Amino acid sequence: MKNYYEVLGVDEKATQEDIKKAYRKLSKQYHPDVNPNGEEKFKEIAEAYDNIGEENKRRDYDNKKNNPFDIHSMFEQMVNRGANRSPNAPDKIIDLVLTPLDSFFGVKKDIEYNFYLKCDPCDGSGGEKTRCTTCGGRGVVIQVIGTGMFRQQIQMTCNSCGGHGSTLKTRCNTCMGNGVTSSSEKLSIDIPKNVDNGDHMRIKTRGDYYQQQRMRGDLILRVVLNNSDSFEKMGLDLILKKKLDVMDLIMMDDLEVEHPEGNLKIKMPQNFDTDKPLRIANKGYTTEINRGNFYVKLSVKKDGNINNDDKEKMKKILKQVN
Repeated sequence: MKNYYEVLGVDEKATQEDIKKAYRKLSKQYHPDVNPNGEEKFKEIAEAYDNIGEENKRRDYDNKKNNPFDIHSMFEQMVNRGANRSPNAPDKIIDLVLTPLDSFFGVKKDIEYNFYLKCDPCDGSGGEKTRCTTCGGRGVVIQVIGTGMFRQQIQMTCNSCGGHGSTLKTRCNTCMGNGVTSSSEKLSIDIPKNVDNGDHMRIKTRGDYYQQQRMRGDLILRVVLNNSDSFEKMGLDLILKKKLDVMDLIMMDDLEVEHPEGNLKIKMPQNFDTDKPLRIANKGYTTEINRGNFYVKLSVKKDGNINNDDKEKMKKILKQVN
């Protein structure tokens, strides 16, 4: 199992803020746009931060790291699964599609989604019920496995009633025995700045209704960043892809590029390679303690035709320059 603390160069007792600072420092150092040989290291750093950069994920990672898997613990979990079942209703997860510019400024997003609501006519029961004859209303059955000295009793969910302890005698005509009906809801969500792929927001009791828990679960909004308007987000860096005409590339001294805070004018360097983007420091995403950079990735296009006379003139000029 990878030691993600070693990858980020922090102690296992480091605070979440220490981990975040280490990630930002290393991601800048090994960013492929800055360090052409750093792509694999950058991926490893991103993987490490994805596993320990968020408190809940870090807790899960620490548990797995400090409690290695073995067949005995797996068997024990299987035996005790029914006893340890969480009383909380499952979460409902939906994707929230945003753009890099949404993340740059923060945005108010109106969403509409479908969910399951408790059926009112039957109060979520699904209809008139009768006690399950297989499990006697307990929802579980005891099964004996093995032979001789190795016989064991295992508590299992009753297949006849699905663990409910009862079966439907008469189905509700509104929900057809499901206990829930389909509904929809509109929400207006304030999206903070700097959100990234995989970030999520939890909205309490806005998920689906579950009959066993007799409650609605939480709604999880999972951020999905889609590149748009030629902009991309990578960590705290903002990246713009811009195409230039061949003649513009040769003739222009200054390059004007789009930026969320207003167009920027960049002095064209005498020597540059389109494989390496132009960098404008401190024009990326902003946090309370840091700000990323702005990168412009240039590519060349050809619009229209150049007549032979102009081509010959340009060739002569280029020969003189060289």
